[in-house]
Amino acid sequence: MEASLALLLLGLLAAAATPALFAALSRGRVVAAARTIQQEMARLRSEAIASRHSVAMRLTWSEGRYLYAFYADGDGDGVRSDDVASGRDPLLGGPRDLSTRYEGIDFGLMDEAIPEVPPGAGILPPGSDPVRFGRSDIITFTPRGTSSSGTLYLSDGRSAVAAVVVYGATGRLRIWRFDRDRWAWTR
Repeated sequence: MEASLALLLLGLLAAAATPALFAALSRGRVVAAARTIQQEMARLRSEAIASRHSVAMRLTWSEGRYLYAFYADGDGDGVRSDDVASGRDPLLGGPRDLSTRYEGIDFGLMDEAIPEVPPGAGILPPGSDPVRFGRSDIITFTPRGTSSSGTLYLSDGRSAVAAVVVYGATGRLRIWRFDRDRWAWTR
């Protein structure tokens, strides 16, 4: 009888803790994916400086998800979509997608409006473009160590979101995580 009661209580505790555990695991996968993207971008910046040629990460929308690939500037005018299409800017690696490596994680936002990552002051509605680099989905790193400025948002689509922010003048990369409980971004 006591063993049955103990098992019942253990089962109730496990059932109560399961949603919180799944949420924590999802947050961890989102942050791990953001670190991977940050590391890929840091590697590209180093490669641009060492090779004395611009290199870029290009994101494309394909079959309901984002793919990313890396390109070198082959003709001295920067990595451009028309040069990628013609082969003048050669492929260095990819294409890759986050959801294959991090189950349920992709470039995207949550299913509710959230504030922009600092220093932005606006609101990001659900379904907003998670690739925020002006009109282009190409993030270029130059031999001077500078880069395009912007933000990539990564999410599980439900409750966890992180942002990789690129500060163009310095090429610095920062990861921010959105804390739903505090309704604020943290580093």
